[in-house]
Amino acid sequence: MKKWWRIVLTLGTLILGVGFAQQVAHAEGVGYTVSSILPDNQDDKKVTYFALRVKPNQKQKLAIVISNTSKEKKSYQVGVNQAITNSNGVIDYSKQKPERDSTLKVGIKDIFGDKTQKVTIPGKSKKKVYVTYKMPPQKIEGMILGGIYVKQLTSDEAGKKGGVSIKNAFAYVIGVRLRESDVNVAPDMKLLSVKNGQFNQFNQVEAKLQNPRPGIMSKLKVKAKVTKQGDSKVILNNEKSSLAMAPNSHFNYAIPWGDKQLKAGTYTLTLDAYAQGGYHWHFTKDFELTTKEVGQMQNKFNTPKKTNYLWWFVAGGAVIILLLLIIIYLLLKNRRRDDNGSSDAE
Repeated sequence: MKKWWRIVLTLGTLILGVGFAQQVAHAEGVGYTVSSILPDNQDDKKVTYFALRVKPNQKQKLAIVISNTSKEKKSYQVGVNQAITNSNGVIDYSKQKPERDSTLKVGIKDIFGDKTQKVTIPGKSKKKVYVTYKMPPQKIEGMILGGIYVKQLTSDEAGKKGGVSIKNAFAYVIGVRLRESDVNVAPDMKLLSVKNGQFNQFNQVEAKLQNPRPGIMSKLKVKAKVTKQGDSKVILNNEKSSLAMAPNSHFNYAIPWGDKQLKAGTYTLTLDAYAQGGYHWHFTKDFELTTKEVGQMQNKFNTPKKTNYLWWFVAGGAVIILLLLIIIYLLLKNRRRDDNGSSDAE
């Protein structure tokens, strides 16, 4: 009897232990913080990132503080990245070597350099780290936008034989905005190209949008539709709002095929974009879907598959029922034994 109870308790503990372990993993902290030390030429005192007024040929050190809140010694990589616009229409500072837009004359790495530095900090300690920029001699229009990127490094010796590979555990970014005037640059938008593509095996039409001006495009709203050339019937449509674009950057705005399978032929994209300040751009562009592209894309997933949790519930229920049956069987067996023992005693 005691043996069976030990088995039941062990199974129950394992089932509960899996769920508990997942919660603990999500509750762990990152173990460090990063803060900025703002200089005197900060032109916006309300923000905690570097929003600086600069001059041609100016050279300056910017200081940040990395605090290691864990008990162990940790290493961090520090660099300065160019601000780009990612595929979600969000300004992104995480790419170390992004594709450079053709309109970007002076980028963040042109004035900060392309090197990164490794910083090691003892547990429960902090360290001041410096990055230095030098402005070009010619006057710049608008702004240069980037970010000081700090990521914790962990050793992963399993990935390399005889060496150590570094993987990203977590990262902080402190923005850097440099400008020589407080005059805001009027935004502009261009539609560079339209093509068929895939992202995570999902078919989509990709409209390459560009912000060719050295200013941030905020509160961007895009409406797009696809029709057959010369036809008004809408085949695909998509709308997104609250987007943003970094200065002198581009991104592919996606119009998913969804559950539709397009045939080879010529199509027309009609796209309207609206930005803060009352700006509006209207584009119409034809593009072709070839027979070869149809063959490459027809076997791909168009819509995300919903995870079916039914079998998980069935399996969990079966385990619970099995445990209950075992417990009932053992209890009944034990009761019969007790009854038999009482009859013998009489």
